[in-house]
Amino acid sequence: MKFNILIVLLFFFTASSVIAQKESPVKWSFEFKKLNDTDYEILASAGIKKGWTLYSQFTEDNGPVPTSFVVGDKEVKFVEKSKTTTEFDPLFEVNVIKFKDEAIFSYIIKKENAESCKGYVTFMTCDGAKCLPPTDVEFDFKF
Repeated sequence: MKFNILIVLLFFFTASSVIAQKESPVKWSFEFKKLNDTDYEILASAGIKKGWTLYSQFTEDNGPVPTSFVVGDKEVKFVEKSKTTTEFDPLFEVNVIKFKDEAIFSYIIKKENAESCKGYVTFMTCDGAKCLPPTDVEFDFKF
């Protein structure tokens, strides 16, 4: 009997996690623009549902998980093109840098011998009362 209850609970939490990921309050889109023969720009745009926030790559330690980007096999810093706000967050008890409504990030990459550019963004989002676990969203572009 206890085994059946554990299976039902495991199924419930797994299903809840899958549903939560599909209904993320942050929707990502990626563009890959050729600038010249060797340089390309990756534009990562996040649409953020009203009442939710996305955190900067540069938020303080001991705070929320900052947004981070991996291109190829290296973690890189993108330029943050959208307006941020910095404020003390009582949930984390530190100053946080965050985006509301939208966030646009840019990174210039040089074409080398690769045929494509793969990577992912890791982000966390909160609404003031709760936070969703960090999530990865992948991108893949052909040169």
